[in-house]
Amino acid sequence: MADDPFKHLIISRKRKKYKFAHFDSYDNCFNLFSRDGAVYDSGKLWDYLGADGELVVELAAGNGQFSLELARRHPSKRFVAIDIKSDRLYSSARKALAEGVTNVAFVRLQIRNLLNLFSKKSIDTLWITFPDPHPKKRSSKHRLTHKKFLQYYRKILKDTGSLHFKTDNLPLFQWSLEQFITNKWVLTELSFDLHESDLSDDYKIKTYYEEMFTSQGIPTNFVTARK
Repeated sequence: MADDPFKHLIISRKRKKYKFAHFDSYDNCFNLFSRDGAVYDSGKLWDYLGADGELVVELAAGNGQFSLELARRHPSKRFVAIDIKSDRLYSSARKALAEGVTNVAFVRLQIRNLLNLFSKKSIDTLWITFPDPHPKKRSSKHRLTHKKFLQYYRKILKDTGSLHFKTDNLPLFQWSLEQFITNKWVLTELSFDLHESDLSDDYKIKTYYEEMFTSQGIPTNFVTARK
């Protein structure tokens, strides 16, 4: 009998269901996704992380390996890795539990609901790492450096806080620089080839996609902005 041509799809769906189930059962994972925009049970997140230490948040975190490595390096700080797909976050959440890294949490949340999770001026550092570029002009409103989102970030960042953004996509990066400047953010660090720069080693921790692109010789664009 010939192999089922859809077998790989069935296996993939099973793997996703497995990861979803484990994400919801892990102590360091918090599913705050909701259709109505409200954020339910967020208190459990803050009970887990506590109230002490600088708060660092990564958006579009993918599998969360960037936040996990930051948490390893800075045990006195608190880290939150946010993505809409919990099956991506699952792998780093599992590693964090296995290693006893308890200062990082993994959260499933829509970015548009950030203001329902974080209070005003509560975040010390915000990271946007290799987000979807949404290359079509009509999709620009979905880019995480669109002015709509920059307004969110301005509200939840502390006055002394900073926003770090990195991407391999040069058109997105150039467009984003325009958004920062137009919306009166101050650019304090800038590189069109992060890994060849003298900037902080923490900035050079690689995300999953960053590893893939740098291995192909594609440079990482990086900027730090302050409100």
